[in-house]
Amino acid sequence: MTSRISYPLQGRRAKGSSVRIRTGSRTHVACVNCKDRKVRCDGQVPACGNCQRRDLACVIEDPSTKQHQPRHYLKQLEQRVITLEKQLQEAKSGPAWASVPEREPTAFWDAEFEQSECDDLSSMIGTLSLNAAGSEPTYLGSSSAYAFTRFLKPSLRPAIESVTLCKTTNDESREVQAPEPCALPDHGTAIKLSNTYFNNIHPQYPFLLEKTFREWEDALADPFQTIFDPVPLFFLNMVYAIGATLLPNTGYSSEQLYASAMLFIDDILLYDNLKSIQAMLCCAAYSLRSPTGASQWKLGGQALRQCINLGYHRDQKRLKSTQLQFQQEMQKRAFWSAYVMECAASVVLGRPLSLHFQEIDVEASSHLPLDIDESRLTPMGIVGASPSSLPSPPGIMSYSNHGFRIRILLGRIQTALYSDCTLTSAEKYARVGELSAALEEWWAETPPPRVLPEGGALSFFMTPDFFNVSYNYAILQLYRVHIADRKNMAPDEVFLKCLHAARNICQGFRRQFFGKPTAYTWSAVHELFLAGLTYIYCLWTSPACRNASRYDQVSSMCTDCTVVLVIVAERWSNTAPFRDTFEVLFNRTMTMMADIQQGKQSEPALLSTDQGAYPLDLPQWIAGISTTGSSMTGADWLLSELVEDFLAASDPNVGDMAEIPLM
Repeated sequence: MTSRISYPLQGRRAKGSSVRIRTGSRTHVACVNCKDRKVRCDGQVPACGNCQRRDLACVIEDPSTKQHQPRHYLKQLEQRVITLEKQLQEAKSGPAWASVPEREPTAFWDAEFEQSECDDLSSMIGTLSLNAAGSEPTYLGSSSAYAFTRFLKPSLRPAIESVTLCKTTNDESREVQAPEPCALPDHGTAIKLSNTYFNNIHPQYPFLLEKTFREWEDALADPFQTIFDPVPLFFLNMVYAIGATLLPNTGYSSEQLYASAMLFIDDILLYDNLKSIQAMLCCAAYSLRSPTGASQWKLGGQALRQCINLGYHRDQKRLKSTQLQFQQEMQKRAFWSAYVMECAASVVLGRPLSLHFQEIDVEASSHLPLDIDESRLTPMGIVGASPSSLPSPPGIMSYSNHGFRIRILLGRIQTALYSDCTLTSAEKYARVGELSAALEEWWAETPPPRVLPEGGALSFFMTPDFFNVSYNYAILQLYRVHIADRKNMAPDEVFLKCLHAARNICQGFRRQFFGKPTAYTWSAVHELFLAGLTYIYCLWTSPACRNASRYDQVSSMCTDCTVVLVIVAERWSNTAPFRDTFEVLFNRTMTMMADIQQGKQSEPALLSTDQGAYPLDLPQWIAGISTTGSSMTGADWLLSELVEDFLAASDPNVGDMAEIPLM
């Protein structure tokens, strides 16, 4: 059996200390156990005689880092490098490499930067909210923000052309450097980071068991216990990395902790079990809150497919499973965490779901995890009173399950209204009514606001506005099929409903992000931007919305959206196009409202299928926004389903150009 490189939990180096890489062999250095007992150490490899007799882990202390490591640590590394080089050489000599041309590293990065400069900016807007790693796949469907940015009003085009896209002036000198792994945090900081995770992230995605994690964490404070198992090392580093995205000023880099966790992930993904799913979910939770990391859509989808592979979506009673209730509950938590993560990413990007809700063959009353206190969940089963006799105040799982339900409903909306290309307008509207009733039922069962964690809410899920914003976001997803239908103009009440929902979303985000420690996520940026654009679109399209909105109300609402986008862009520079785009739309909309109030015009130019209103080169102009230096966009954007129909109706030769290539 090949040896495995192990890293002990104890013996962290001090922050700021230099790391010296040893190149020579270490001869006859007394191990830690022999030093503590003040006995002679014979220096045998891999363990000295004293440690072998006492069945102890024989480790030595690096004098520069004070870190404990196996005596044959360097030899293990050298052997591992030789093995990997041999495997790489064998792989390169195979037929799969025969047709792959070699590329210089410089040429590769030059091509990457050249492509990023030529990317369609509207495509970038669409992928930005989930593109934490900069490598999001290229397909964006009808529920994505990109679909809206493709539908421009000609009256706003001159204003947009004056905005320049923010670019880095020294692109040629940019270097992409992977963060280096780091030691585990000191015990005090570790507790602070893990508390942050379990108080803010765990209530939304409860796929880990806190009790088990705390047992691993206790080993950090125990000088006589050393753990070499890659499983706890991965989850410790990963939880601390996610916590560091919420507490960036602790002195430990979330990127470096994430890189440390990646050293152990291969040992976990080797096995098709619950641990591998939990590892992928940790990575997805990190990516959602960080500008680095792999794509959340990929990670959430991969975790969900692994759940399907293990049958977590099936009714365990029907399968006559012999698993303990503890195992079934942890599987449920992992499955629904993966499912709602993939639902959220699919809705933002407009992609089909990997698993439709109808394919989950469990009863609605029992398919979610049990609403019990986590302290009662033990490997031997559930201790204490039965769930039916629990007190009425909602616990953590009450809010987790309610969050699961709204994400499930958003996934159903995505499948029913945006993924089914065979539906007629009448069938879509009938489905809107059914889904609207389900949404109102969910809203009526919303639990009361929870007690905020100590130090305040650091994730949006823990704020009082989360369920309110989710409810209004679902309204926008439901009724976009109405306000996007140019053949059958939506009634005024539908436009007003969308206007009010968009306003509630922007106000909710401003309450929680302005002057608060709440951390941002890519999906929150997408939902905010979507709400702001919907609000502006309704004002430009619906006379009823303009009549119901005073000038100061419009200014206040748009300011709320702009303020949050400015705050986010200060931390995440990649979100600057969101901010720049909305500022242009905001200013142009306020000019329109002022002109109407002063009688300079009766109403803005409505969207028209007249060829003169939309130039034939519209698709090319949209695709070339970034290359002309414009910041993206269009004021009243609307839904993608009708872009193809509209362009085909205005000119039969333009139909093929409606599908603009992305990235």
